[in-house]
Amino acid sequence: MTRSRTLGSLTLGAGLGLGYLLERSLVRRWRATEEELTAAGLSMPADVEHHFVATDDGGRVHVVEAGTGPPVVLIHGIALGVGVWARQFSTLPERHRVVAIDLRGHGPSIAGAGGFSFERLADDVIAVLEACDVRDAVVVGHSLGGMVLQLAAIRREAELRRHARGLVLVATDAGPTVPGPLGRPVGTLTARVALRAARYAERRGKGVYPGSDLATWSSRACFGARARPVDVELVRSLSSAVSPRAMAELLAPLMSFDVRIDLPRIGLPTLIVAGTRDALTPARRARFVASHIPGARLELLGGCGHLVMLERPGELDRLIEDFSATLAAPG
Repeated sequence: MTRSRTLGSLTLGAGLGLGYLLERSLVRRWRATEEELTAAGLSMPADVEHHFVATDDGGRVHVVEAGTGPPVVLIHGIALGVGVWARQFSTLPERHRVVAIDLRGHGPSIAGAGGFSFERLADDVIAVLEACDVRDAVVVGHSLGGMVLQLAAIRREAELRRHARGLVLVATDAGPTVPGPLGRPVGTLTARVALRAARYAERRGKGVYPGSDLATWSSRACFGARARPVDVELVRSLSSAVSPRAMAELLAPLMSFDVRIDLPRIGLPTLIVAGTRDALTPARRARFVASHIPGARLELLGGCGHLVMLERPGELDRLIEDFSATLAAPG
């Protein structure tokens, strides 16, 4: 009996060791250096303009822009930042004025007294459009950014219309992150646990993720079947830089977000883009949103995951530019 237990322990130990080596090998495969990111076009161009917009609650929003022409405004998803649009900034400014917003709690943007409610984030977007004198823009919202954009189109339609000609909702949703009757209580519990963990992490000077391996795995899960290591590394670096407190504060409104009943009130022309391999905001939810916004058009990208701007940059750019040209055409 003792001998069999010894053999069992050795076998278990060998299995765990092999599993650890395999995990480390996969993580190394998805990591990339700063030089590799730059070579892949994933560093923001040096000539972009940086400025800040003050909010009426004492916060500030970081904005970058480049180029001239019909405006395109880019709003990122949760735990990302303006850097996720690096490939768009290498192409779109040739024909467009491109403006990207760091939502409060991301990048150098900081929250004011209003905190991190989605209503507050929508107000920030309107403030940036006004401060930057953006007119007749196509406003693009990815994931969280798409939720905030929907809310702005519903709650502050008149103000948004002064600045926007059309909306592009990318890999986003209109309902709770956890669907069904248990969605709200599960979301509330998750947010409470996350807030406690965030306070603990900040006291110890830690980031959103307890380790870089978990950050890498979480970033890889956002992509479809074929993820490039440089893209995974960019997402890992952006998400690791987000304040744990901001991430935790955003989870409660993210989990409970629900504007499904108000979608028919969105009157601006809307293009919806989604990937068929998106595990975070599945294509069926994009179909629902498209079917409830009057006149909305849906584009599904086969095999694409959640990070459309990185996985299919050329296709997304073409869809944005064609949409912008259609809105600018007479009639």
